[in-house]
Parts: sequence; C-alpha cells; structure tokens
Amino acid sequence: MTEPSGQYSLGNMGMNAEEALYSEQIHDVVAAVDQDGDGRIDMIAYDTDGDGVADKFTLDTDGDGSADSVALDRDGDGKVDFIGRDRDGDGYLDVVATDTDGDGTLETVRESAG
Repeated sequence: MTEPSGQYSLGNMGMNAEEALYSEQIHDVVAAVDQDGDGRIDMIAYDTDGDGVADKFTLDTDGDGSADSVALDRDGDGKVDFIGRDRDGDGYLDVVATDTDGDGTLETVRESAG
C-alpha cells in the first residue's frame, strides 16, 4: 500500500450498489454497503493487495456522498490497525488512531491543531 502520509484517496461514494461494485474504483471492491438505507453506498471495503481479503474500508459517516473516514489493515493480519477521519473535507486526515505495537488496540491517537 503506497499512499502518501497524511493523505489517503478515499475513493468514490454516494453511488448505488451496482455502480460501486462495477465502476472503476481506486482498488478492487470486496463489498459495498448502504448502512442507512437511503439507496446510496456509504461504506466500501477494498482489497488493496489482490489477495481477495478486504484490507481498506472507506466510510461516509455524515451522509454527504463523500468518504470522510478510512480504516486499514496495514499488516494483513485481519485486524484494523489504522483509522483516520477527514473532518473538514480537505483530503487530509484530521484525526488518526493507530495500533503501534500489533496487539489489536488502537493506542496512539493524533489530532490536527486546525
């Protein structure tokens, strides 16, 4: 996974399920979910390394049609070890939590001053 530090491509959101699964996306789509039942996708699970297992999840938590959160399994152990949220929509993560020691607990949280 080679995304620049602090900025993550969150991909497209707000489409229907068929568009999410069969349109061009940033990575292979494993699942697309409409969590709030409004007919628009607000969670997409991606396979970034081609092994058929989801290791990147993007979410639209505010329902505006744009992803604002990302969760990653960076070491491929099946557990999320990084969560980031772009609160102001500028494309940069404002809050991040990471599992720095591999124990499954997100113990390091950083928040931007802005």
